[in-house]
Amino acid sequence: MGRQININGAPQGPGRPDTAVALARSIDHLPTKQLSDTPVLIAQERELLVRCEAALENLRIAYWAAGKALQVIRDGKLYRATHKTFEDYCNELWDITPQYANQLIKTWKITEKLFESVHGKSNDLETVVSKKLGIAQARGLVSLAEDHGIDAAALLYLALIQVKRLDVTSDMVKGAVRALPPEAAGKKKATEEAVLAYLASIEGKQELPSSADPYKALHRVTRKLSPDAVRAAMERNPDGTRTMVRELIEALSTSVGMEVEIKSSAQSTAA
Repeated sequence: MGRQININGAPQGPGRPDTAVALARSIDHLPTKQLSDTPVLIAQERELLVRCEAALENLRIAYWAAGKALQVIRDGKLYRATHKTFEDYCNELWDITPQYANQLIKTWKITEKLFESVHGKSNDLETVVSKKLGIAQARGLVSLAEDHGIDAAALLYLALIQVKRLDVTSDMVKGAVRALPPEAAGKKKATEEAVLAYLASIEGKQELPSSADPYKALHRVTRKLSPDAVRAAMERNPDGTRTMVRELIEALSTSVGMEVEIKSSAQSTAA
């Protein structure tokens, strides 16, 4: 199963492997079916779950170590023995673009600050952060960190998870960053109040991603809904397709304030 992961001399879990290769190899004796029918996992299942979740956690948090390593290599020019530029080093050795490398570098400090902030907290915030703070959520905090500092980004994320816990999403992080008044950035109480106001404003509503343009989205849908696609659907399920088309026409016409009278082919012929 590999050695235990140790941080400052303290083992982090029973037999959790300490390298990515060991993590993958530790998931052995793959079951082909459920091992037991009991509500509580048996010992063999608990052991397998620990190894599987360790691998998943490693995947989600790997960007932290990668970003930190890339910054050290870039700033210290440790690539110079084999490559002329940092960009060449990233592309040729690791098959990653300079843009992605830059993203990793920008996010690692935020992640490290957040884990330092919640380490040892009695209200299990560290567990929540370790389960939710992947690169997508960390990337959503970058603009706030660049404008107002890493502490401001950490305060906002902590305010979010204290309320939403495991329900925090990447879109929620981006929305909270956009909604944060500049004068509240970096101030604990003001940030918490701003986050509560933002969450109240989206309660019961489906929030669109920041990049979503409703007109462009509708345009893409109409382009995909070609006559050929409708004819193919008719061949597969004529009655179902007619029903869907009728409902779509009625919904769209109502939305744009148009009155449409729908007649079937039989009605048109009789007329």
